[in-house]
Amino acid sequence: MFKKVILNTGAQITTKFITASTTFLITILITRSLGKTGYGQFTLIFAFVGYFYTLGDFGLNNIFIKLSGENHTNLFQSLFGLRLVLGFALALTAILVSQFLPYNPVTQIGFSPIIKIGILIASLTIITQTLLTTANAYFQLNLRYHLSTIAITIGSLLVLSFVAINSVLHPSLMAYVWAYVLGGAAFIITAFYLIAAKLKQNIIPLFNITEFKKLLTAAWPVGIALIFNLIYFRVDVFILGTFRSAGEVGIYGLAYQFFEAALTIPIFFSNSLYPILSNLEKKNHQAYQKQIKFWAMLLSLLGVGLTISLVVVSLFIPLIFGQSFVQSQASLQVLALGLPFFFISALLWHLVIINNRQKSLTIVYALGAAFNLIANLVFIPKFGYMAASVVTVISEILITLLLLIALKYKQIAKAIY
Repeated sequence: MFKKVILNTGAQITTKFITASTTFLITILITRSLGKTGYGQFTLIFAFVGYFYTLGDFGLNNIFIKLSGENHTNLFQSLFGLRLVLGFALALTAILVSQFLPYNPVTQIGFSPIIKIGILIASLTIITQTLLTTANAYFQLNLRYHLSTIAITIGSLLVLSFVAINSVLHPSLMAYVWAYVLGGAAFIITAFYLIAAKLKQNIIPLFNITEFKKLLTAAWPVGIALIFNLIYFRVDVFILGTFRSAGEVGIYGLAYQFFEAALTIPIFFSNSLYPILSNLEKKNHQAYQKQIKFWAMLLSLLGVGLTISLVVVSLFIPLIFGQSFVQSQASLQVLALGLPFFFISALLWHLVIINNRQKSLTIVYALGAAFNLIANLVFIPKFGYMAASVVTVISEILITLLLLIALKYKQIAKAIY
């Protein structure tokens, strides 16, 4: 088990190392060419469409894995068809909603016309992201994350190439947005080619209403929880963009780039653990509890180590990105304090699903979203990006405590600690 988890987590970390490296270079190119205001606009565009990435997920991957039997090809094709429908519907919704986002032309605070045009273009990535998420369901089920590494590497390198060319020839906000659209297309073409090669057949989406209902009926508690998770996790950028300048969004956005990259590590571990723990819980409950305790301790230690690493990284921000981003240092240092809690909550999320308590996720993340939304609305207008940083950490501490309660503290938490 340890070997499987480490190998597949290693494949995901390798993927993230590649994407983080390319994102790092892309961020340098964009911040240097557009400045903090232009980078703030770029952040607002992808923060907005990023909300719809999570809606396209809707917890369907976890349910697909749980429902899959020996012959899972038909179910996967139904998942493919369902995600196609969701992807196009969400892209159209994003375009429509973006036209009503607030903007004050006098103070130039909010979602300006150029940002709304950027959202129109970037909405295409909602479709590519939902399909990439679908491909990852296959990779996760079969613990073949190295195939995902290949697809994402090709797409990331293409995005970097497009951004680099645009930076030299004609740097502009729209050109950078198009770079991500083209890279997203490369992601899904490569990923589905690899899946087709593995299954030895063409992957054709199935539009089976019965299968759609089966997936959605089981997934809706997780999906609703993800929506609440999305609200508390990224609503700060939306509020920051509404009440503060684009430059301040750029400061927070840069700090969040590093923080978000670090968050993928606990997610990768839990993704690798989930199919194995789910199977182990059915066969040997004692061994299942022993594994929970081991991985909880390991993830906690990794979280502390990564916190220290991010604090060190923050010291180099002005040197790499310019003095205009010096304020990103303090924001990243505060965000880093929340990492140990993110490591534990990533594991607890999957344990809740394994224990068939998906509906409790809705309550947990509804409470977390409510706290986060109210706190950000109260403090961001006055204190700006630092308020967003502090509220993010406090919200995750609250979520971790609520997840422990949801898992029947005396039974599961005792196994962990």
